[in-house]
Amino acid sequence: MGFIDSIKNFWKKQSNQSQQLIKDIPVFKKKNRTPLSIEYKIQINASELTSSQDLINQITENMIRHNQIKRNYAGKREEDLRNYNEKVYKYESYSTKYVKLIPNEIGRLDVYINSIFLGKLPKNYTSNTIHYLQSTVITAFAFVKGGPYKYFNPKTQTVVQEADPFDISIYIQFS
Repeated sequence: MGFIDSIKNFWKKQSNQSQQLIKDIPVFKKKNRTPLSIEYKIQINASELTSSQDLINQITENMIRHNQIKRNYAGKREEDLRNYNEKVYKYESYSTKYVKLIPNEIGRLDVYINSIFLGKLPKNYTSNTIHYLQSTVITAFAFVKGGPYKYFNPKTQTVVQEADPFDISIYIQFS
């Protein structure tokens, strides 16, 4: 038996053992198949946490710079906009999962996005949020809102580019 045949035989033997192992372990039967339920959730905009547009712009620029996908205008081309009747924002699919809630000394929660302090969570969310932070799993995301956008103008039959001020949508969910 040659060297190549030995490797093929070894590979076949290992492959068969792996397949048998997969068949023998009932992974899904042992897991609890019920999904986590949402206990509490918050959706809030950065403009509700700070009045500083410069701070919102700074965080937005940071999110844009560190976004891995870089899918401008949600992947739509200008010809796609002819059949689309809404504004399509350049950075609408840009997001980050680096949203942190940090308790501070006065019993409130500080909100950080990409390690940049945004502001304090409003008081009406604080007590529930602190309770669920201690007893559940948190999932948090922030999405870019506003900024440059394009839309199709049916009167002029052209694609128009304009801009709105940036904002950030923050989603916090406890399961």
